[in-house]
Amino acid sequence: MKKNKLSSSTDLLESIISLIEKARKHVALSVNSELVLLYWKIGKSINDDFTKMGKADYGKKQIEKLSTELSILYGSGFKKRNLQSFVKFNAVFPDFEILHALSAKLSWTHFRHIIYIEDEIKREFYIQLCIYERWSVRTLQERIDSMLFERTAISKKPEKTISEDLLNLKDAEKMSPNLVFRDPYVLDFLGLHDSYSEKDLESAILANLQNFLIEMGSDFAFIARQKRIIIDNEDFYIDLLFFHRGLKRLVAIDLKLDKFKAAYKGQMELYLRWLEHNEQKEGENTPIGLILCSEKSREQISYLMLDNNEQIKVAEYLTVLPDKKTLERKLNQAIEIAKNALGSDEKEK
Repeated sequence: MKKNKLSSSTDLLESIISLIEKARKHVALSVNSELVLLYWKIGKSINDDFTKMGKADYGKKQIEKLSTELSILYGSGFKKRNLQSFVKFNAVFPDFEILHALSAKLSWTHFRHIIYIEDEIKREFYIQLCIYERWSVRTLQERIDSMLFERTAISKKPEKTISEDLLNLKDAEKMSPNLVFRDPYVLDFLGLHDSYSEKDLESAILANLQNFLIEMGSDFAFIARQKRIIIDNEDFYIDLLFFHRGLKRLVAIDLKLDKFKAAYKGQMELYLRWLEHNEQKEGENTPIGLILCSEKSREQISYLMLDNNEQIKVAEYLTVLPDKKTLERKLNQAIEIAKNALGSDEKEK
């Protein structure tokens, strides 16, 4: 009897704790949403006042005056820099209905990073990925700093394709391979030095699996290392095997220390056909392959028509993150090459 009473007491306690935690979470979300809407309304009021006065130097003086008076009344949250962010916030999100929907999903601190992304498509990319993968503010900042948009396959597509894929993600929570796969992958957390083997690379990835999955994306689930498959009584091994929940696909990863070679395509095709026939479950889409190389061979990739291949992706990996200017230059060049190639393909059609 005593044991049953203790059990009942514990169940009751856990039930009450659950109610309290849910209520706290709800209150926190409500407060955040109200703050976001308040800052937007403040920004709108200031912008409307600027438009009405129409003087070049009026805005700067008015923000300084408002900051001084509001800071006395309500504290440091209304410093000049914050008021300028509110003004920018309203200018970037002029539609209240859109902003109202987003306010329930993103915090003000998220918005403060997002509003300074000038390119509209890039900004929408970070908004939708942030919501879908539930990024913290820190993760969002890291993604922006590592130029995730420029490293994602979608950045090399026409604007119409980018907009359609982001709309599908927003409305149907449907991920496309273009939003999933990246190039290059930044693996600086592995701690690898100048000389290492494929086994070292694979072991370092598994030892840092959590960081690797963060870099790959939140929907990846690890399945196997050195997945053994037998074809014609011969053993083959897939370096890493994952499952992507959003794509509903097995993802085979082949690690290469050297530059991409044409033979790697045939090897990956063999793996994918085997997985399709032996591992793919009902309701899943066909497996997809990622060949990770230290360097891409652009002409070979082009002749093999892998640039727009939906089933085999080729990407570089970086074990040391270069400075931002170098990375930016390299990524912008890659995007330009890809878009020029797309333009040439359209003309030929």
